[in-house]
Amino acid sequence: MSKDPLPYALAVTDIQVGSELRRRRNELGLTLRQVAVQTDLTSGFLSQVENDRVSPSLKSLGRIAEVLHTPLFHLLSVSEGDPVVRATERPTVAFSKMGVDVQLLTPFRDWQMLPFQRSFKPGEEFTAIRLERAREEWIMIQSGVLEIMLDPDEVYVLEEGDTIHFESSRLLNIKNSGDKIATYICMMTPPAI
Repeated sequence: MSKDPLPYALAVTDIQVGSELRRRRNELGLTLRQVAVQTDLTSGFLSQVENDRVSPSLKSLGRIAEVLHTPLFHLLSVSEGDPVVRATERPTVAFSKMGVDVQLLTPFRDWQMLPFQRSFKPGEEFTAIRLERAREEWIMIQSGVLEIMLDPDEVYVLEEGDTIHFESSRLLNIKNSGDKIATYICMMTPPAI
């Protein structure tokens, strides 16, 4: 399995994962140093993450999750029992390199689907990186216009209310081809880690 299971260099905000990481590490009988060696991160950094003093990038969190044999989206969950995620309380994952925020739309751990919302500025685009394990995605455009390229000869222009369902490994590119912010909701089955 790849040392870098995630295709994005992201920062995780508004989600505290430290106690869950510490619980899982202790459950596996691993020291901070052992996890540090396997993740190419420092023991000091891991200690700060476990104490919720720093927020790891999604890439770093993915490495930690892989070593702890824990699904990444289990760590990104924010609730054990309340099925409601209020619009004003959505946890945010920020695409730091692109300035795009992803808002998680579910509080649950270990479910098969991961719904989230994304927004793209006019002209902004996202070039996908092939995933090791295929998963499904379903997208519905809430506003604006997005071009979704699944293969070089397979480009779909979607407008408000349009949907598309595809295997994630086919995704090459998403681009806002309109002149206003484009927002969509995506339902995704998370990868098995």
